Amino acid sequence: MRTELYKSANADDKKPVVLVVDDEETVLETLSLQLGREYRVLTAPDGDRALQVLSEQGAPAAVISDMRMPGMNGIELLRRVQMEYPDTTRVLHTGYGDMATAVAAINSGGVYRYLPKPADTDALRSAIRDSVTKHDEAMADRVLLDRTLRTSVQALFGVLELSNPPAFQRAGRISTLVGELCHILQMDGLWEIEVAAMASQLGAVTVPAATMQKMERGLPLNADEQAAVDNMPRIALRLLGDIPMMEEVLAIVGGLSGAPAGPEGRSALVEDAIAVLRTATAYESLQTRGVTDVNAINVIEERHDQYPHVIAALRRLKGVRAVKDSVRSVRVTELEVGMRLVEDVVATNGLVLIGKETVITELMLDRLTTFARAVELVEEVLAAVPYKASYKPTAYAGHR
Repeated sequence: MRTELYKSANADDKKPVVLVVDDEETVLETLSLQLGREYRVLTAPDGDRALQVLSEQGAPAAVISDMRMPGMNGIELLRRVQMEYPDTTRVLHTGYGDMATAVAAINSGGVYRYLPKPADTDALRSAIRDSVTKHDEAMADRVLLDRTLRTSVQALFGVLELSNPPAFQRAGRISTLVGELCHILQMDGLWEIEVAAMASQLGAVTVPAATMQKMERGLPLNADEQAAVDNMPRIALRLLGDIPMMEEVLAIVGGLSGAPAGPEGRSALVEDAIAVLRTATAYESLQTRGVTDVNAINVIEERHDQYPHVIAALRRLKGVRAVKDSVRSVRVTELEVGMRLVEDVVATNGLVLIGKETVITELMLDRLTTFARAVELVEEVLAAVPYKASYKPTAYAGHR
């Protein structure tokens, strides 16, 4: 039995695409002839091959499947199509003995139409014409909703761009990195993640620019400034709350803020999105502070709330291999000879006292002591700690 795709001899790329699935080759050929004038017909001999065709060719307007086939039966196949290609209309083509099963499948919403086997040509063409029309209407509704959704979201991002240009630029950088990580992780096309990446910074409209600058430079924030930064995700949730079709975006942003999952938990998409966004945001924060790729990735890897598969994707994206040194957040007073600064040692007024990549020496420790008498230092600094160093690290503190 052939397993290749069948196409009408007069195939036209502008015709709607229909996939026919049946384990009888004569049925495939017959249906292809009956439908080939109006549609570009693809065929497959079983459920597994049908899913492969869908993966290779993309979502068709309709899938017509036999009920009884080796391995996966027709209802199981159409359930998979419903989950993975929800806009594709699903038609069950089977014998009278399966009538009760077909009716149950229709009533449950998994199947749009039932066609008795063998189907009359006129009845077949009419049913498929209705199925394609239903698909086209669903796609038109989706396009309209997508346009409305994007317009609403873009309006909010426009407010962010006008009110806080640095935050808007930061959101763009995070969104770009998220898109690159999603590509490596084979999570392409998930608009919810990229919207959530931008949306995660919407709360910056309420944060003064000076506070954002201090946060990006790693300078300590006072209580009011820290409260404003911590409140950013909640502001974003309020701004997004009235926009339709944003449930998963809201769940992602809520997860970033530490909000607990609902009684049913979070979907796999939301969990993966949170992992990617946390990693991308942490990386962007460190890059803004001038930390190198190698050191930034090592810092993120040390954090308990990060995810190994996303870290691996980030390493691959940046061409960074694991290194032996452990990057830690260390109090300036705990720096030891042999440690290497991953970021500048700065005073609370922003003055750079010792540049990054400097290896700590006894003389450098003396200089730090002198600086500490003259100006107030930022308490913690990122440093690469050789495994042989006597320093025993504490947990990375995260935000400083």
